[in-house]
Amino acid sequence: MNKFSLSERYRLELHWQQLVYDSPGICKLVNAYFTGPALSDAEKINDNDFIMLDFFKQYVVIVSNVYVAKLSWSTVVYKNDGKVYLNDAIISHDTELNKVPKLNNSDYLIIDTAGHETSQHVFNLVYKTYVVNETTQLYNFRGK
Repeated sequence: MNKFSLSERYRLELHWQQLVYDSPGICKLVNAYFTGPALSDAEKINDNDFIMLDFFKQYVVIVSNVYVAKLSWSTVVYKNDGKVYLNDAIISHDTELNKVPKLNNSDYLIIDTAGHETSQHVFNLVYKTYVVNETTQLYNFRGK
């Protein structure tokens, strides 16, 4: 099986060490960080900010409506290891979307930043996002 791939220029990955599900619709990401080629073209990421993640393309077979989640964080730390660390990162979504499978500690997200250049960003308010497992395979929910 082929590994999931996205145009390298626009590929932004979100990784974490651990996930905590304390409340419905809220997933805390412990030691979360961004990595990937998109960081070299991106403007500086602001503290106390968020982006909207659009999972619908992947989850269309298990949700009946749009599936957009909010990724938010408090402070951002740039390190020399090519990673951008997000403190107090959480993914939140409407609770009626709880039929979507929970993420695993070994999963990560691939975020497509195409269409989010400064001149186009205002027309593209969500980022297409894909859940990938530790073996870099895109989850396929069609068989579930």
